[in-house]
Amino acid sequence: MMDKLVIIALTENGRQLAHEINRKGHTEIPIFVPQKICQNEIAFPYSEFKKNIQELFCHYDGLICIMATGIVVRSLAEVIKDKLSDPAVIVLDEAGKNVISLLSGHVGGGNRLTLELAEILQTHPVLTTATDVQNVTALDLLAKESNGWYQEEKAMSKWINGLLANHQEVGIYQTEEWVHDFRGLTVLQDLGNIPETMEAVIVVSDKKNPVSEWRKVVQVVPQVNILGIGTKKDIPWKTVREALALFCNEYQLHSKSFKKIVSIDVKKNEGSIIQLAQVLAIPFETYSKDELAAASLLYPQSDFVKKTVGVGNVALAAVHVATKGHVMTDRFSDSGVTFAYGRV
Repeated sequence: MMDKLVIIALTENGRQLAHEINRKGHTEIPIFVPQKICQNEIAFPYSEFKKNIQELFCHYDGLICIMATGIVVRSLAEVIKDKLSDPAVIVLDEAGKNVISLLSGHVGGGNRLTLELAEILQTHPVLTTATDVQNVTALDLLAKESNGWYQEEKAMSKWINGLLANHQEVGIYQTEEWVHDFRGLTVLQDLGNIPETMEAVIVVSDKKNPVSEWRKVVQVVPQVNILGIGTKKDIPWKTVREALALFCNEYQLHSKSFKKIVSIDVKKNEGSIIQLAQVLAIPFETYSKDELAAASLLYPQSDFVKKTVGVGNVALAAVHVATKGHVMTDRFSDSGVTFAYGRV
């Protein structure tokens, strides 16, 4: 099950079912119930149910609601935003006869959680997403499995999932074994001869432009690489941006394949690196010179860098520490910026 779950029940039968879920699932999911039926659960005033469920919606990854579907829909309507960011919402009747995936079935993991709960309770799962009904995969599921990014998520998901639900021919090609759910897909061994009958192709790759001559392609970019960076002090953002483009071209990497940026703590307030992390929408973490010292000795040294920050290299050493030695490149340098990348 996902990490941050909560169970909400409104009746005594619902309260008992909540404990049955925890008992049979060998979990300790927090249980919220009205004060009047509370024993050793977390209590809330029944009159404040709407306020409480909305707060839980904003702070948990999944809500298991033991109550009528209509109550859940009306109570959460004001806070529902987007399937890409909303938590999973599951609804059970208080007898536990049906487990319904109500919200965020794919990206939020609601369908998977529904199946897990149905297995625990030996009851009936209800999935209504078209791809699940047709027993085919979905683009957003493939992205979730590979920790992948793809552009225009809503539009691309609607297009590809519609093709799959209607059993149109959709191919998949991946440069490594990123995903394993091929339901409804045609697996391609190469991109050199895409059949004319194919309506679309999903390419799963961290590489830049793995196929460009065929228009009906959606690239899912696994965010698996860690980017190490070192820079001169107060280096302009434009310089860092252009150096990254050259680095990605050198190693044919998609810029969205990075999951984290790492450097030395002297650079933790470096504006251009902070801006790079914001543009790529990934974390920026730093290490002290003591944490980097041993790793830095494994790579070519720069006397200037050592005099400036205390270790002989930054990008390579930071990647080495972050990936436990799985460094994929030599030091890349351009205009006062150094890069390296690796994988966990």
